[in-house]
Amino acid sequence: MSKKVARRAAALAGLVAAPVVLGATVGPGTAAAAPWRIGPLYRAEFAGPEGSAVCSKAEAFDRSIGAVVLVSCSWDPAANAWFYVAFNPRTWS
Repeated sequence: MSKKVARRAAALAGLVAAPVVLGATVGPGTAAAAPWRIGPLYRAEFAGPEGSAVCSKAEAFDRSIGAVVLVSCSWDPAANAWFYVAFNPRTWS
C-alpha cells in the first residue's frame, strides 16, 4: 500500500469517526441532540407517534441510494426523537 493511499484512508477514517464519536453519542453528556450535517455525514431525526416507522423507512431509503448507515435507528430520550447517523459519499462537496 502506498503512502498516498494510506493517508487517504486515514483521512477518511478520521472524517467518519470524529463526528460519530462527538455527535452521535446519546445520554446525559450530550449537550444538544439535534440533526446535523458535516459534509457527507449527517444525523437525521424523526419525532412524533410514527417516528420509529419513518426512521426505519428513511434509513432503508438512504441504504438503497448508497449511503452507509453508521448508527442505525435509535431512540434519543434527550431529543425525544428517533435518529440515525449516515455517511453518503454522493453528497461530498
